[in-house]
Amino acid sequence: MILTSRLQLLSCSLQHFEALLQGEDVLGELLDIDIPESWTEYPEIILVAYDKLRNDPSLLGWFFYLVIHKEDRRLIGAGGFKGRPDSNGTVEIVYEISPTYRDKGYGTEFTQALIRFAFNHSYVQKVIAHTEVEYTAYVKVLQKSGMHFAGEEAEEQLWRWEISRNQYDWPAD
Repeated sequence: MILTSRLQLLSCSLQHFEALLQGEDVLGELLDIDIPESWTEYPEIILVAYDKLRNDPSLLGWFFYLVIHKEDRRLIGAGGFKGRPDSNGTVEIVYEISPTYRDKGYGTEFTQALIRFAFNHSYVQKVIAHTEVEYTAYVKVLQKSGMHFAGEEAEEQLWRWEISRNQYDWPAD
């Protein structure tokens, strides 16, 4: 689990996925949180992520996180890493925050926590992310989190964003 000032980032285990697949109310009861219908815009990813973790349990911690608003005790998003760092020490992050919690700094808080988690592992050298080829709120969040534009991947029609270990501004404890 990763804690920030306002968020609890819970690494989604097989138990959490199985509860969620039984119904959002089952996961809500298990975690003692409220789960609104709009917590994710991509519900289809749940089964895909569950299968991926079931086939490779070592992904736990380097994969899917549930974003829980601590004060509201409410699930407000999801994201995490696309997998363990590669042989070059590069790891990719993704995130989403539910519409009612957007524009309040939660996306930035989440991505900053993921970047800090990644760089707390000495073998991670770079954190990357991809966005659509347009200046969106997602881009602003990545920029606020210290990432910079690293080029366009024309074949995929995506922008690449990154921050290296050397560029990372370690927070004061």
